[in-house]
Amino acid sequence: MLVLLIVFVAMRNSSQNGGQSGNSQDNPSLDQMAGSGAPMPEGSGSPSPAPGKLSYGAAINAYKFRFQFTQCHASPGMLSVEKNSPVMFDNRDKVAHTFKANGQTFKIAALDYAIIYPQLPTGATANLANSNMTCDGGGAGTLNVEK
Repeated sequence: MLVLLIVFVAMRNSSQNGGQSGNSQDNPSLDQMAGSGAPMPEGSGSPSPAPGKLSYGAAINAYKFRFQFTQCHASPGMLSVEKNSPVMFDNRDKVAHTFKANGQTFKIAALDYAIIYPQLPTGATANLANSNMTCDGGGAGTLNVEK
């Protein structure tokens, strides 16, 4: 009888946690994992959103074009976008990286993202400009910008 009671309590706790065991820090949501841009106090387990910046989950849904970087490798390896179209640079690593793309340099914190608005180079006469992206100085992918 005692065994049945223990099994019942375990099943009840599991269903109250959505079938997940442990606390929410063991199984963080996408919003907890990244995208706030705000520094995390030690031991907090999740970042707090910066004013005006979308949560990670909302950003994934809001931006049509996205490069996801893991170990400084871009996925997809190439995107073509119209100039001024927002492009999400999504750093999935647990360390910050410095990115260069489309004449811009920016640092993205660990498990965070940034939005860039690509431009054609000044004086460009072609309808397409290729921009090689780097992550910490190494090749990462290509961003094609169209008029």
